[in-house]
Amino acid sequence: MLTCLRTRRRPLALVLPLLAATAVAGCSGQQDPTPSSTATSPTAPVLQPGRPGAPNASLTGSAALPSATGKPDADDVSFMQDMIVHHAQAIVMVELARDHLADTQVKALADRIADEQRPEIDAMARWLRDRGQSVPLQATDPRRGSGMHDHAGMPGMASQDQLDELSRARGASADRLWLQLMTRHHEGALAMVVTQHRDGRDDVATQMGDEIHVTQSVQVGYMRDMLQRLV
Repeated sequence: MLTCLRTRRRPLALVLPLLAATAVAGCSGQQDPTPSSTATSPTAPVLQPGRPGAPNASLTGSAALPSATGKPDADDVSFMQDMIVHHAQAIVMVELARDHLADTQVKALADRIADEQRPEIDAMARWLRDRGQSVPLQATDPRRGSGMHDHAGMPGMASQDQLDELSRARGASADRLWLQLMTRHHEGALAMVVTQHRDGRDDVATQMGDEIHVTQSVQVGYMRDMLQRLV
C-alpha cells in the first residue's frame, strides 16, 4: 500500500503499475480535496520539511494553508521535461528496429516498451501543462531531436550515429544492438529517477519516478538475460 507521507532520502518504493493520470494526489485511489477559499487558517503550527541538509520550518496561519497555485519545484519540472525527451527516444528506437528484429521475445519487449512509454509521456506533458510549464516538442513528435544534439548531458541517450546503425541492422545483429542500446537507455532513466528523488519535491513526480524505476529495472534484467542468450 502506498503511503501518503513522503520521506526524504527514502529508498525507491515498490508501487503499483503506472497510474494513468497525474491527478493522483492521495492514498487508496482517493484525492485530497481542493482547499476551499473560505478555509480558516490553522491555529496549530504545520511542519514544512526543508531541503536535504536544511532545517525544517514551522508554519502557522495562512502560510500553513495548502496552495494549489504555487510555482512547481524546478527540479521536478526538469525531471518531467527531460524524461519526456528520454522516453521519446526509446519510442524512436523501437520504431527503427521493430521490422528488423528476429527474436520473438525481443520483439515483444520492444512493443511493450513503446506501449508503456507513450502514456507516460502524455501524463508528464499534462503535469507540465497543468503547472504552466513548457512541454518538449517530443511529447507530440518523438522523432524531434531523437539523437543527442541538445541532450548531451542526459544519461543513456543514444547518439545519432548509433540510431543510424540501428536502422541498418537486421536479424540477430538488430536484436543484439537494440538490446544493448535500450539497456543503456533504461539505465540512464534509472539515474534520472535517483536524481529526482534526491532533489525534487513533488509527490506526483516522485510517484512517476518510482513507477519508471520499478518497471525499467525489471526490463533491464530481462534484456541482460536476452543478450546472454543471443551471444
